[in-house]
Amino acid sequence: MPIEASGTVRFGLIGLGLHGNRYAGHLSADVPGARLVAVCRRDRKAGETWAAAEGVRYHADYRDLLADPGVDTVAVVTTPNLHLEIVRAAVSSGKHVLVEKPLAVDGAAAAQIAGAVEGSGITVMVAHTLRWNSVVRTLRRHVETIAPLHTVSLSQRMEPSRLPWQADPAIAGGGNILHTGVHLFDLLRLLTGEEVEGVSCETHRVRNPGLEDAFGALMRLSSGRTIALVDSSKATRSRSGRIELVGERGQLVGDHVHGFALRISGYERIDLLPPPPVPTVRETLRAFVQALRKGEPPPVTVVDGMRAVEIADACYRSAAEGRPSRVERRDI
Repeated sequence: MPIEASGTVRFGLIGLGLHGNRYAGHLSADVPGARLVAVCRRDRKAGETWAAAEGVRYHADYRDLLADPGVDTVAVVTTPNLHLEIVRAAVSSGKHVLVEKPLAVDGAAAAQIAGAVEGSGITVMVAHTLRWNSVVRTLRRHVETIAPLHTVSLSQRMEPSRLPWQADPAIAGGGNILHTGVHLFDLLRLLTGEEVEGVSCETHRVRNPGLEDAFGALMRLSSGRTIALVDSSKATRSRSGRIELVGERGQLVGDHVHGFALRISGYERIDLLPPPPVPTVRETLRAFVQALRKGEPPPVTVVDGMRAVEIADACYRSAAEGRPSRVERRDI
């Protein structure tokens, strides 16, 4: 369904949990050119109450929301085991889609989504929201000042998840690799402009009894000259998001949680002065709406989302087999 450049993008929101409420808040208040008109939540009583308070339509079944003629576009903010079914149905219904990361529980399901999108004329964007972080955007603008790159290190630290479903393999599809690691895998591709060819990964369960909550991976990139270290822990009472890019002409160092970005040349440390932090879900929504209204490809494509999940697959294979694993990239 085409979106008029001057028209309002009418959103249906599928999923109204903790993260879905963030989407709802932004769509209701601060995404120019967008309006939330309908929501879907499995808890009927809570969904009806919320919809009545906000003056939007409530649908108990996502299929009914997709059939709603007043909805142009859907934001899918559900558990990842439902993404394949919902996104394919949305594409078949002619609705544009913004889908939360990870795109799918594994590369095969991600490829099915990408195949459904290919040639459909429907815009599907994956919400890799960290791309809109102020530190990430600042470091990306300065990569050429230290290029060519030869070493990259990315890490994420955070507290254990409070969401019960993230301990259930049948719903979550994976642990820290799939739910936090994909952010880092996407950043690795974004900041280097390279693909990941192979990984060697180890995992650990610290606080999550059902799935890995800590991992470390050594990654080989497509240029053959760049290696990357990617690691994450969701088992600490602290938060950080370190980024280090090392090139022949210096280093870039930052932390996307603590809001600093530096360039190091010799012994000199230069503050890159990143702008104040912004709500990344809001910025992701704004970028998606802008792409729809301009008729342009989205800044994070369904293939980008698929590539991140394919890297996650390789990490899981490597950890299970105790040896390096090649990343199996799929053609669409």
